Amino acid sequence: MNMNRQTERKLNSLFKKSEELFLKFGYNAVTVDRIADEAGISKMTIYKYFNSKEDLLIEVIRKDIEHHADEIMRLIGESSSSIERIELLYNYSIKMAKNYSLTLIKDIVEKKSILDKVTEAKKNLILPIWQHIIKEGIENKEIRALDLEFITELLMNLPKVFANFEFLSDESEMVKFYGNFIDFLKYGLFGGKEGVKDAEKGIDEG
Repeated sequence: MNMNRQTERKLNSLFKKSEELFLKFGYNAVTVDRIADEAGISKMTIYKYFNSKEDLLIEVIRKDIEHHADEIMRLIGESSSSIERIELLYNYSIKMAKNYSLTLIKDIVEKKSILDKVTEAKKNLILPIWQHIIKEGIENKEIRALDLEFITELLMNLPKVFANFEFLSDESEMVKFYGNFIDFLKYGLFGGKEGVKDAEKGIDEG
């Protein structure tokens, strides 16, 4: 999109103010009139670039995810092992989630057209990061040679399984849950190789 500096300043102001309002108050409570007023631009300017408030929200979230994806890749480059990278990615996901008010999350979940687009944007930007981590882990013999597509989709989407659990709205419980989950990934259900051998021995003796 070609634009002059004045237009670029207007759009930057629009994105900054839209993000601030959406993240704090949610989608339903924020009007285009309010965004225009607080961003210091005309409502007409907003509709020049976006067909609807929904399209504006999707672009705000897409840009936010893109920013965080770049930061995640930078941090991953500083990590030495696959499990460290997986732990980093989950921890960063928690950090990202904290930026979104429960009101906004609820508004998104309740409006399928928005949820589908947000899910697609997240998949397009975050799934390649999972694929990068798992692929290198397999190549370095840190991760079993499982189906790459299956394991990356599984790890990225596992948090959705718990999305409706009440404890996830409590920050301390959410952090505790992810800590236990990372511990499970590190050591497995049977406590590492020795645990697996003991379990297999018990099965054979049974």
